[in-house]
Amino acid sequence: MQMQMQMARTLSLLAFLVGFANCAESDPVVGGSDIDDDPIVGEPCAQPPAFVEDVAGCAPLASDYRPRQNNSALDGWPACISDDNLYHRIEESVSSIARVAAYDEIVRVLWQNGPPSHQDFVVARVVFEEEQGLGSRVARRFDPHFAAPTLGECEDEGVAAANPDYCVGPAVLQPSIVAAFADGAEGHNRIVNATVIEDAIRWFLYVSAIKEATTCTETAKDCDSAWAYYSGGAAREHPIGLASDIESLATEAHNRAYDGLLAVRCWRDLDNGEVANNATMRVQAIAQLDVALLRGMAVLIRRHFQLLECSTWDYQQAHLQALRLLVPLLDRESRARDAVVADLLLREINGSADAADISTVLDAIDTTYPCP
Repeated sequence: MQMQMQMARTLSLLAFLVGFANCAESDPVVGGSDIDDDPIVGEPCAQPPAFVEDVAGCAPLASDYRPRQNNSALDGWPACISDDNLYHRIEESVSSIARVAAYDEIVRVLWQNGPPSHQDFVVARVVFEEEQGLGSRVARRFDPHFAAPTLGECEDEGVAAANPDYCVGPAVLQPSIVAAFADGAEGHNRIVNATVIEDAIRWFLYVSAIKEATTCTETAKDCDSAWAYYSGGAAREHPIGLASDIESLATEAHNRAYDGLLAVRCWRDLDNGEVANNATMRVQAIAQLDVALLRGMAVLIRRHFQLLECSTWDYQQAHLQALRLLVPLLDRESRARDAVVADLLLREINGSADAADISTVLDAIDTTYPCP
């Protein structure tokens, strides 16, 4: 069963990547006045479908940290640094904040004037490739949900290709982003490429929050990076980056994710040795964060399915390619919750956009990911 699960997810990712692999280049593309942008065909949704977050049937687990409820006085956690409902940095300087700012800048450059031009891709890629910036971390990101390779590291030759789930940065996200930048800078598939870039970086930000929360066990300051990769270093009430994307559709999912980050900080405040050793509290904190983030990512994926139905041509293909990229992110958790739903989601994204059974898919997502 485990082998079948991995094969389904891997085949779906390969189906997505094959459309971009031939365009990938290792160096930034330099645009020029001799490049003509291909025409944009089709229209986005004239009136995007409504989505109303419904968490009436949701309740926190008994083990959850709840700083919004009487400053954690009503949960079972000991008093800690996060009880004032604010994130307190372990170190003043948190470099990951600049990487989230780079994501917001890339999205702004690509979409600020309607459909992006080829030159917009060139400018946005310069932001992506800044020294020690976003691109440098995408290229090495691993996903701690999966087992590490038994031989070698993700940067070793052949390891990432053989372990695309764990080595998600170099195996999936980096080639997708680089290929989309290159193709867009040539004036091709501009709506599709801009959408893929945005959603691939969203995946990176999600997995980075979980990765940094995990490695905070040995390196305490990584808790700051977990907080930064989700929130961009902003307060709960003024989200940026991925936090803003999720909050715009699902406010409680955002708030629960922020609660989870405060749980991670609380755990590391209480378990404050050079290497943390309270495995129970660590697992509770990271699980609380992950459940909320998975709900947030599921809502973003749900939105692409909604927009798939009312957009046309280039815009519809953009949503389909985004789904082919992002649905495998959920496959591990979807399969653990309901294998039938996991199979349904993979099947729907690998067909044509017009053939997708949107109503069934939306119901499946809402049923499988009802609560943050």
